[in-house]
Amino acid sequence: MKHQHLRTIYNTVYIIVSTTVITVGVLLVLQTLCGIRMYHVLTGSMGSLLPVGSACFVSTYSRYEDVRVGDVIAYRLSDEMLVTHRAVAVTDEGIITQGDMNNTPDETPVTAELYIGKTVFALPHLGALLESLHTVKGLVCIILGLTALWLGGLLYRSETEDPGRRSGQ
Repeated sequence: MKHQHLRTIYNTVYIIVSTTVITVGVLLVLQTLCGIRMYHVLTGSMGSLLPVGSACFVSTYSRYEDVRVGDVIAYRLSDEMLVTHRAVAVTDEGIITQGDMNNTPDETPVTAELYIGKTVFALPHLGALLESLHTVKGLVCIILGLTALWLGGLLYRSETEDPGRRSGQ
């Protein structure tokens, strides 16, 4: 009876993990095919719309010419710095942006060369979670989790094998 209970727990965990991995894989493929890029929000300049630690999803298929005042766009300020702010004006020099929590507009107008796309949605805390997986602790957690699933699978298989097969008959 105890072994049956352990098997039920293992099967449930296995189904949940497998379904999650497959779902995430499908979503990543769809995201790529749809031109969606995910970025981690590092500052609070957009307030509650894009809180620190959020994952921000940006459509790279959105055209620069279609940006309107009020759109939240992502652009590259430098090779190392990406910014996601709201368009507050569209001028001949480029798009003027400003963070919702900032008192003044950004200094540099966004040109077509700097523009990445429009923000389509964000998920709070997901960016911080994904970022934590890139740390040593995150890697250790992944390895331990996969090892536990693998060992559970071995235990499950050894308990369900035919007893005559184990003894070499």
